[in-house]
Amino acid sequence: MKRCFGKHVSRGLFAVVLLLLGTACSRSPEGTRDGDCDDQIDNDGNGLVDCEDPGCRLDDVCVAAAARAALAAEKARRDAQAKVPLPADTEAEHPFFSVSGLMVQRGHNGKDIDRAAAINYCRQLDLGGFRDWRLPTQEEALAAFHSKQLAHEELVMWTSTDAGPKSGIIVGITTGAVNDLPLRLMGQCRARCVREIK
Repeated sequence: MKRCFGKHVSRGLFAVVLLLLGTACSRSPEGTRDGDCDDQIDNDGNGLVDCEDPGCRLDDVCVAAAARAALAAEKARRDAQAKVPLPADTEAEHPFFSVSGLMVQRGHNGKDIDRAAAINYCRQLDLGGFRDWRLPTQEEALAAFHSKQLAHEELVMWTSTDAGPKSGIIVGITTGAVNDLPLRLMGQCRARCVREIK
């Protein structure tokens, strides 16, 4: 009787093992059968369901879901950026900018002017609490132009650089072209002042 019971137990355990092995072997990797990747079931028993499973990453359902998630993330990023106030880049709020160790007036005197009047304008300028403004040299005017922080205007600015006894150097605001002009002419010349950053 004891021997018979032992055979019974052994056969029963063997059957359970076969059943478990059969179940495990019958599971195919997630994503190998239609519907695997959107059935809310862990088909291959690895603890990952549908699109979480590496086997489903290239499935149409999961590719579309990933694209939707990426678009939503990008929209959230843009929305967050839109809520951050950008500094107003206006002449009133930012009357000067810095370049090459200089503060450069963003605006100008506002009308045609000869060089003597331009020099006088800068000497009298009180901007940003500073009163030590002056006309830029040719090199300084070109540095201001190359900074690309000047308004795009069909104008030129006087410099303190002489071209001769009765002429001075002007620099184009739009093109950066360097020319000389008689000191008493106005043309479309403006006074734009600079000062050393101390």
